[in-house]
Amino acid sequence: MHGWTLAIVAGAAPSLFLLTFFYLRDSWEREPLQHVLLAFGLGTYAMAAARGLAFTVLGFLPADWLASGSEAARLFESFVLAGYIEESAKAIVLFAAIYHWDEFDEPLDGVVYGVAVALGFATLENVFYIAQTQAQMGFDRGLTVVWQRALFSVPAHALFGGMMGFYAGKSKFDRSKPAVLWRDRVFSVLVPILFHGAYNYALHHQLDGKIWATVTLLSVGMWVFVLRRVQHADNASPFRPKSS
Repeated sequence: MHGWTLAIVAGAAPSLFLLTFFYLRDSWEREPLQHVLLAFGLGTYAMAAARGLAFTVLGFLPADWLASGSEAARLFESFVLAGYIEESAKAIVLFAAIYHWDEFDEPLDGVVYGVAVALGFATLENVFYIAQTQAQMGFDRGLTVVWQRALFSVPAHALFGGMMGFYAGKSKFDRSKPAVLWRDRVFSVLVPILFHGAYNYALHHQLDGKIWATVTLLSVGMWVFVLRRVQHADNASPFRPKSS
């Protein structure tokens, strides 16, 4: 029970902090908190669905292929099992349900809801990962994993969700041309897949100083990418006061 308590508290804490951070970026017309929490809950469902689909895909692969550590296996695990399957599961939740909510009424809402879905996903994944690491390697190793995932993995998921939500918001409110609509919908899935895949691919290599430096640079790049788009979406808000 002690292990699960740590896993739940430590797994949820960074997600709640990041969710609050992005929620407060919506300066002009904040979303109802119950809808943000519902999006968070739908993200946990997306995680369960993605895990089930990944296990199904693994059933069609040779049992020892992923464990071989070949570049092809690393690329497949990074860009297909992690990037494509996980981001597609989040996108289905976002576009099938949240996209049609009346409360989704400005571009920045896409970022808030995208982050909420991604953090729901990351929280459940985080809890399972921390609990499993503790069970296999002990309490001290579990604490090490807590810090690593709090600093890197959970924020990365939030940023993937922010990217997805930004383009989802653009596709909902920029109706200038049909081509633009579909371009933004494609980008809402493709951009997170590429960033997610590149991030995981770096982690699949030996975690020496160079790899952590690479992951840190990727993380900084993703923060810049997302926060610039948050500002862009904030400037495009119809609720933003008109300058005199």
